[in-house]
Amino acid sequence: MAEYINRYGDVFTFTKQKDGNVLWEGNFEFHRTGFAKNSDDINMVDPSGGPYIKAGQMLSHIIYGDEMNVIVESFESVENGYLIKTKEHKVDPDDFSHLEDRNIIGGII
Repeated sequence: MAEYINRYGDVFTFTKQKDGNVLWEGNFEFHRTGFAKNSDDINMVDPSGGPYIKAGQMLSHIIYGDEMNVIVESFESVENGYLIKTKEHKVDPDDFSHLEDRNIIGGII
């Protein structure tokens, strides 16, 4: 479980479920939601004071910790908050392609 305290002092808890999804609980009295194609496909949740979370984000960039190293796919409204549906972030420890030589621009390396 991880806690997040927003700029208004509201405490949100994030609890990893056995299936890999994350239960997000807290004060959602005032919040915005965004939808992909219809009102059943929630792809963004923004409670007043934060945290703003959207589909495609790595949850560990918002809620620090290795346990939250998953990618947000969608949200499902539940009684005390949202169930964040996630997928595993796959990392190849032998992939160094991001370090490939690139074209040098103006002599700057």
